[in-house]
Amino acid sequence: MKTPLALIFAGFFMFASSAYAESVGELTTRLDRLEIALKKVQKNLANNYLGSKKSAEGDEEAADAAFMQAQGLEESVRDLTGEVETFRFKQEKLVERVNKINEDVNLRFKGLEEKISKLQESLNKLTEAERKAAAAKEKEAAKEKALAKAEENKMAGIKKDFGKMKPNELYKSAFSALKKNDYKNAERQFEAFTILFPKHKLAGNAQYWMGESFYARGNYEQAAIAFADGFKMFRNSQKAPDNLLKLGLTMARLNKKKEACIAFKNFSKEYPKVSDAMKKRLEKEAKKVGCK
Repeated sequence: MKTPLALIFAGFFMFASSAYAESVGELTTRLDRLEIALKKVQKNLANNYLGSKKSAEGDEEAADAAFMQAQGLEESVRDLTGEVETFRFKQEKLVERVNKINEDVNLRFKGLEEKISKLQESLNKLTEAERKAAAAKEKEAAKEKALAKAEENKMAGIKKDFGKMKPNELYKSAFSALKKNDYKNAERQFEAFTILFPKHKLAGNAQYWMGESFYARGNYEQAAIAFADGFKMFRNSQKAPDNLLKLGLTMARLNKKKEACIAFKNFSKEYPKVSDAMKKRLEKEAKKVGCK
């Protein structure tokens, strides 16, 4: 479908072509009239020539007059013939010019159509990209909303199930579940402890054991998150060194050698006064991973 701009160009070129076509038409009409006039003159000339021939036999003066008239007619014929040829030449030139204009118009139309087609294609791609971006944004918003709702439900469940328990009671229950290898319940109760009692002296320990419950089940990605959070949020707890060491071990399990070595290296800087047993274990694990 042509745009308004293309239609304007089309109108202009059609007008130009029409104007030249009219010029050619006028020239052709005039040429036809001249040719008709020329034929009449030629016919009259022939008739006069025959008449002069008959008159010459009877009247010498009439013959001279007819001869002079024939001479004038011949000059008129020559003039008309020249004018016809001139108009015919102009007609040919105009036809050539109109043909060139038509070719130029066709080329320009073709170029315009190609440009419009490319613009339309770009517009379609842009529209598709915008649609995909909007869909992705909507999907992400829906995901965030679902996560927020899940978090809200989790908090409501934690408050409902453990909100009336005392800190030591909840910690003891969680640790008991861990020793029984009931990792799912242990994880939930340790998480509840860190949420309900984030300032308690055992909160760092609860975070560490929650990471251990993930690690024991082979859920290393969640374990890495738990150990990293334990190190960041409970930096001064008695389990902070264990969180950092276990973070390095978990990264090694995930085949992330670089991250594992960074954790081991930071361990020596953060906790230079740890026990000899811990230092030996650190050196052993770092060597196993291939840290330099």
